[in-house]
Amino acid sequence: METTVNGLSIIFNCYLLYLIQYYSTFGVKVYKYLLTADALLDLALAVVVFIAQPVGLTGDGYTVMISNGFFAGWSPVVDSLLITLFAFILHTNVLWIPVQFVYRYRLLCKENENSRQANILIVTVATLYSLIAWFVVSAMCQVREEFQAKGEYVLDLNDWPKHDERRITYYVGSYVKDWRMITWLFLWIITCSASIFIVIWCEKRIIKSFKQFGRPTQASTQKMHKDFHRALLAMAICPLITTCIPLFYFCVTIGFSLCPGKISSIMSLGTTCITLFNPLTTILFLRCYRRAAVRLITCGLRSNVVDPGETAIQKNIISGQNHSPQAYAISNNNPMI
Repeated sequence: METTVNGLSIIFNCYLLYLIQYYSTFGVKVYKYLLTADALLDLALAVVVFIAQPVGLTGDGYTVMISNGFFAGWSPVVDSLLITLFAFILHTNVLWIPVQFVYRYRLLCKENENSRQANILIVTVATLYSLIAWFVVSAMCQVREEFQAKGEYVLDLNDWPKHDERRITYYVGSYVKDWRMITWLFLWIITCSASIFIVIWCEKRIIKSFKQFGRPTQASTQKMHKDFHRALLAMAICPLITTCIPLFYFCVTIGFSLCPGKISSIMSLGTTCITLFNPLTTILFLRCYRRAAVRLITCGLRSNVVDPGETAIQKNIISGQNHSPQAYAISNNNPMI
């Protein structure tokens, strides 16, 4: 199942990169770069999971990471490196969703949509967080031989095979009272919680900003309006749900030293699905955005009376210089999206 999902996610992310580079209607280069970086991040996560296939297991206060896949049986160093890379990319991926949504909110609702200072601030915060996450993950994800017996016990408890060609027996773990584990769990909880609240806040502001320009009256325009907001919500919420629910469940089981038999499959499948949902929802968003822009330009060309202000807005849309809600309003006061 996970191999199939990863294979599909690699295909869809490559297709998304192709669409962004050759068929997107975004004139704002920063936003195009943002979508490209998001797709590359998802692609990297999909490739790492496809190659290493890390699995999280819990038992008696321990986290056990088992790296299997094409590098099975190589060395503890390769195993530790792949697990660290996986955890770091997953951290950054969870962070990148709200960062992208904050920029989308500014792009749609703010007048100074291309403020250099705001762009630098967003990039700086994302970079600092990623570096902190890298050091925390590197400190925690180390192959430690003292967890070998505990890892064998967890494998027996969950009826996992101990030795085969696709699995190695190097274990990465940390006791729940260790500062590294506490930092790790605290970082996950803060990241996931902040991501959810930021996305909800930005989406509410975007919807409120669009509503103040009136409601679409034509059925086709109204459907386009709803499709656009569904795409925005799906693009933000679906990846967060698939990632955050397993992680919160993981934190609870660690905190109470529980060891449910299905926690490993839930963790692995949840972190894998994000690489598939992200490109699919972004493709849906690009499709809705393209339809809205084409419809706006078509209606503007068909209009018999066009005043200079509306002509300027249409020129901005065609050139990609204005993506605010004002730019989506047409001459009869009906917003296009």
